Amino acid sequence: MSSINKMMNQLQRFDTAVAQQRYFRAIRDTLTLLFPFVLVGAFINVLNQAVFSKNGFFNHIYYLSHWIPGFKLWSQYTTMLSISVNDLIAVIAAFAVANFVVRSTNRDNLLAGLTSALCFVMLNFNFDFFSDQEDANGSQFLEGNLGSQGIFLAILVGLLTGWIFSKLAFKPHDHQLIESRTHLLQRAKNNMLPIILSLLIFSAIGFGISFVSPMGLNGIFYAAFKLPFNKISHIMITIFLATLLSNLFWLIGIIGPISFSGNGSVSTVQNLQYAIQHGSAWGAPNPITIHTVYDAFANVGGPGMTLALIIAILWQSRNQDFRLVAKTSWLPAIFNFNQPLLVGLPILYSPLLAVPFLLAPMASMVITWVALKLSWMPPVAYPIYRTMPGFLMGWLGTGGDWRALLVSVINLAVATAIYLPFILINNRIVTGGADHEA
Repeated sequence: MSSINKMMNQLQRFDTAVAQQRYFRAIRDTLTLLFPFVLVGAFINVLNQAVFSKNGFFNHIYYLSHWIPGFKLWSQYTTMLSISVNDLIAVIAAFAVANFVVRSTNRDNLLAGLTSALCFVMLNFNFDFFSDQEDANGSQFLEGNLGSQGIFLAILVGLLTGWIFSKLAFKPHDHQLIESRTHLLQRAKNNMLPIILSLLIFSAIGFGISFVSPMGLNGIFYAAFKLPFNKISHIMITIFLATLLSNLFWLIGIIGPISFSGNGSVSTVQNLQYAIQHGSAWGAPNPITIHTVYDAFANVGGPGMTLALIIAILWQSRNQDFRLVAKTSWLPAIFNFNQPLLVGLPILYSPLLAVPFLLAPMASMVITWVALKLSWMPPVAYPIYRTMPGFLMGWLGTGGDWRALLVSVINLAVATAIYLPFILINNRIVTGGADHEA
């Protein structure tokens, strides 16, 4: 027990020390700044994907598309809102990181932020746009990289752009309450070198990467994600390693290596065919898959079992910032949208919360694997969808088997117990006078 306490104390000191670093503070402040936009985007996604989607959870239950007037128009409108709010989050992040980095050095933080945002967009230019091939992507930018899955790249661009401005701007920034044209032109003159250098660097990187990966740097990350699993034959080891690596990617802002809900995989289709033919999922040919173990039982509230984190916060946390984020984020988390927690607490780049974020899904998968291997419950065979509440996925995916629901509840309780000690550590940081946002 003493060794565990010692390890916890070391983790607390490390978390506090990291929070005091200038570049880390810029990242943390950026994530906090993103929170209201990500929160609004999450609520929009709940409407768009749970209500006004043909595969939405509420549409499947209440057949909303059959009786709500203009259902298709509502679907199109909420899709437009979702794309507008969620698919440009990383551009805002690139602006904010550079802004916060440069602000602490008394240089022109506004021009640094604008330059960083432009550099990030240039880094994600779609050079296939110039291709004459019929299957070439017609968009001018790699739009998928501009949203939440591009946060990691946005932070890198912001940090480097901020560093360039901090070192190469000719003069410190002289802030004026009312800007004159002369002062604005002087600001441009003082910062022309870092502006030009930043744009040249990131445009060259984007152009060079296009010859290797049509999907930009994120495409390289996703390709690298698959490499460790090419020669692994044991399915459960593959699931464990894939989940661990995927959640590590989430922790640094690369979202999406594992697609949520594998309804279209061959093994899932075979299980569904068996269940339809036999009227039950018992005896399905593929009981252990990433779909039956990971999707259905280890994503309650999204990757990291983050609904358990909300329960732990509302139960025991004395950090008012944590409680505010949890109270405003629980509804999207019910439907497995946990991005507000990632940026609001934040979980991203948090040494303290990273540990349970990785451990909780592992524990849930072990419990699920044991239950399946011992035939305590049937495997998930029926389709489950992203917006289906996580704690109901196992129950509904097995055709309503109560044992699957019990396993889901046990998983949620164990995950809450895993998060709880780290919430108590955060309480000690708060009451000890340390930065409670750490």
